[in-house]
Amino acid sequence: MSSEKWFNGMWESRGWKQREIDYQWPSPSMPIINIRTGGGRGKKVAVGVIAVGDVAIGVFAVGAVSVGVFSIGAVAISWLLSIGAVAVATYLAGGAVAISSWFAAGAVAISQLALGAVAIGQTALGLVAIGERAYGLVAIGHHGFGLVPLTVDFLKWITGWFRSS
Repeated sequence: MSSEKWFNGMWESRGWKQREIDYQWPSPSMPIINIRTGGGRGKKVAVGVIAVGDVAIGVFAVGAVSVGVFSIGAVAISWLLSIGAVAVATYLAGGAVAISSWFAAGAVAISQLALGAVAIGQTALGLVAIGERAYGLVAIGHHGFGLVPLTVDFLKWITGWFRSS
């Protein structure tokens, strides 16, 4: 095999020798696995049970923008699990900005149960934690503790020192 025909960087973002990748299995009309990239000529949308592409829509979606039940990508939107720079999910989200209705972990996490540098939620754990129950370096909420506790419980404890019995 000559070195001209062999290319070892096939999964780079430019595609295979800057050509688009367009693969559907078992058929293009009803793809279960769909892999589509634009190869520098524009964005291609991949739709299938397993979708990989610039924009991916499927049960398992992987792409720059991905929408599905399980999604991985720069912008990931899903029902069960999203992982990406911006992750939005119903149940589990992880990424730089993670937004979920049940559990989120990331630099900025917004959820019922949030874990992150800045955590906002019903129960929040982070450097800056804001929520009903907040645990962190700076804790803002109703209950919780932190190095700087701005909680209702802490304020009641402080005002208790100055009340006459």
